[in-house]
Amino acid sequence: MNRETVTAHSKDLGKNMSIRVYGESGWPIVAFPIQDAMSDCYEQFGMIDAMRDYIEGGKVQLFVLDSVDAEGWSDRGGDNVLRVKVIEAFYNYVCEEVVPFVRERSGSDLRPITMGCSLGATHALVAFLRRPDLFQGVIALSGAYDAQFFFGDWMNTTLYFNSPVHFLPNTPHDHPYIDLYNRREIVLCCGQGAWEEEGLRTEHIVDDAFRALGVNAWCDYWGTDVDHDWPWWQKQIQYFLPHVLDEAERYNAEEAAEAAKSAPAKPLTAKKPAGTKATRKTRAKAATTKKEAAPKAKPVAAKKAAPAAKPATKAEPKPAAKPAAAPKAAAKKAETKPAAEVAEKKARARRTTH
Repeated sequence: MNRETVTAHSKDLGKNMSIRVYGESGWPIVAFPIQDAMSDCYEQFGMIDAMRDYIEGGKVQLFVLDSVDAEGWSDRGGDNVLRVKVIEAFYNYVCEEVVPFVRERSGSDLRPITMGCSLGATHALVAFLRRPDLFQGVIALSGAYDAQFFFGDWMNTTLYFNSPVHFLPNTPHDHPYIDLYNRREIVLCCGQGAWEEEGLRTEHIVDDAFRALGVNAWCDYWGTDVDHDWPWWQKQIQYFLPHVLDEAERYNAEEAAEAAKSAPAKPLTAKKPAGTKATRKTRAKAATTKKEAAPKAKPVAAKKAAPAAKPATKAEPKPAAKPAAAPKAAAKKAETKPAAEVAEKKARARRTTH
């Protein structure tokens, strides 16, 4: 398996950041580490082995990031405004520096999929929800989606947009991102075992918000034996990844077909003799003089037409405006589902909702 660590200075974060790249081809995946961890954590805790067949088979190319959680989410005793600035700078780093790097490195214009476990799932979902124009989907495993779990009752506008349980339920039903969400693949999963309480509570809130908005997301809840730990995340990625890749390919093909169908026809341009207006007058005068001097003028060679103008490239649309800040949404108590439903969900070939 090809593996390489690329370290570069981030202008958004003002420090060197590393990205560990696994594989050489396939659908690009931007992977966020667990809380306070770095780009080697997927390899250290067995997730690379769990995804080995997809990486070595050229189905996915994985880009695992460093985190700056110690200065943001985890720094509970620090100044809240400074903490949020770090969190937002990391989000900007992902969108403005990581995504262009992934495109260049993969040699593809495919939109990356985001993925993460625990706090990495929080990063993955926030990045996807705020920029579905950049990302093709998300796989978020055991995430905690309420920023106040880390900040208490404190909130400002920037933190609001990093807290899915707050901004997602307040998203307008006519927001242009709703259509994009339904053209992407969204998977959230949480167990009902040890250390999954906050993930379970907040996934239910996000699940309800998706339903209210008419977004066809797959929010799955595994059994009471499923803990907040790597062995279960490895099983979950093996279960969900084939489905997400299939759907990403399908949506991408549909978009390509729509783009080809709606592409404007190449405009036709009138043929003009080569040269400027002044040179054409000079040539005409010379031809007239020559015709008077000789009894038979030689036929004038046909002049080449100027090449047809190419249609102007359509500017890439700007991302839609973010939903306006609204009062905090009340947290809904999680309603766990019986473990018996898990077997039924695993038998489904396509996305289901609960």
